[in-house]
Amino acid sequence: METVNIVAKQFEQLIAKRLLENGVSQSHAEIVAEVLAFADKRGVKSHGIMRLQHYIERIQNGGINRFANISIEAVNDVITKVDGDNGLGHVIAKTAMQEAISTSKKNGIGVAIASNSSHSGALGFYANQAAEEGVIGIILAQADALVAPYGAKKAFLGANPLAVGIPHENSPIVLDMSTSQVAFGKVMIEKEKGNKIPLDWGLDENGVPTEDPAEVKALQPMGGAKGYGLAIVVDVLSGILAGAEFGKHITPMYGDLKEYRGLGQFFLAINPEFFVGKEYFLGMMKQFVDELHALEPAPGHSKVYIPGERSLEHEKRSAQEGIEVDKKLYDFLIRT
Repeated sequence: METVNIVAKQFEQLIAKRLLENGVSQSHAEIVAEVLAFADKRGVKSHGIMRLQHYIERIQNGGINRFANISIEAVNDVITKVDGDNGLGHVIAKTAMQEAISTSKKNGIGVAIASNSSHSGALGFYANQAAEEGVIGIILAQADALVAPYGAKKAFLGANPLAVGIPHENSPIVLDMSTSQVAFGKVMIEKEKGNKIPLDWGLDENGVPTEDPAEVKALQPMGGAKGYGLAIVVDVLSGILAGAEFGKHITPMYGDLKEYRGLGQFFLAINPEFFVGKEYFLGMMKQFVDELHALEPAPGHSKVYIPGERSLEHEKRSAQEGIEVDKKLYDFLIRT
């Protein structure tokens, strides 16, 4: 696969330019570019630039409101509702996370529920957003039916990802994971490369595990029944609690591009200052991480990593060498 390396600033400018060409405002285009670049810089290609063409097609067909007027309602001192007006999910999610962060700084806890949203990219961006401001961020996001519940033959639940960002003196600890064994984007990448996939990634039309990414009709839940249970929790907190649909009733991402998806998302910010104090918290986090890093690696491992550490190493390489982009995606970016 032929690739091109682009410096981050140029990468974001090219993404924003394509969105601007399709009627998206400057501020909204820059946020989407920032979120997509965050994913590609960290090597999370399933949620980076490979999604841009789909967003543009959905905008062109009316399935994303390019003129979205995001509204914010403070329910009380802790809870905020954010109505995304079916705009770009990245903008809605960043807005909601910031509302939760601001509330937690005043009251210790902040909860924001986003409704009428769309796909918002890598949730790790918003977890990192919170942790960079010194608070713990927890994000849950529902998705359309791509995952077979444990013991089921067909897809019913979404990959329903969650992310947690925890402040740390060097760089935030960021856990970003789907409740499926893998995100569907990873299956798409392996299909594009012509590779086989592990048998625990997907099921074919008969509900049988398959190595062929082209045969995948449903993803498998992470950890079997455990991932299935977590996916239900995500759908309840981010979907039903937001007044949205659940499971198979959610408008598919790659379905009718003219239809709004009306997704729900959940954002929680916890301010350590209100619990044990910032200094104590950061001191204990340093000790926690240092002791994990000091553990003797098992055979086949070079070190004990903390969540998001490999992605952070990838981001540092991207800063030195540029962001690696598939040549076909690069050609789409620069197309006139």
